[in-house]
Amino acid sequence: MTGDRAKTRVDFGVWTLVIFCGHTLGMTVFVGLVALIGGIPIRSLFTPYVMLLYCGMVLSPLLYWVRISRDRPKTCAVRFAIAIFLYFQVFTGAVGYGAIRLRFISPTTAGHDYVPVLVFSIVGSVLLYVIAGNMLRENKS
Repeated sequence: MTGDRAKTRVDFGVWTLVIFCGHTLGMTVFVGLVALIGGIPIRSLFTPYVMLLYCGMVLSPLLYWVRISRDRPKTCAVRFAIAIFLYFQVFTGAVGYGAIRLRFISPTTAGHDYVPVLVFSIVGSVLLYVIAGNMLRENKS
């Protein structure tokens, strides 16, 4: 590779490590706040925490997949919308599982509450597609 593209190339392993470490730090703060505010013992949050860490392992390759298409604005915007939609679904599943496991909500309630989250995910992903597409086209020109 030559030129600007060679300067901005990122190795998949480095990318995954950076995204996963950032995600892990964020989820540690999130779970710590839940424990502190809710008065929940840390050991009962172990399984929900691991589920949230899994979300980071899903996010890393999705964002890398988006990044490798950044020179094609439309493709990159579509991939970004898909990646964010999928991440929302995985994250919602992890939070829902944790809430059920901690007995904050019932499985029935979680199922009923998923519909608005799905609608929000779809609308949010479409909006991100439009925003990302516009930003990428502006940057390319």
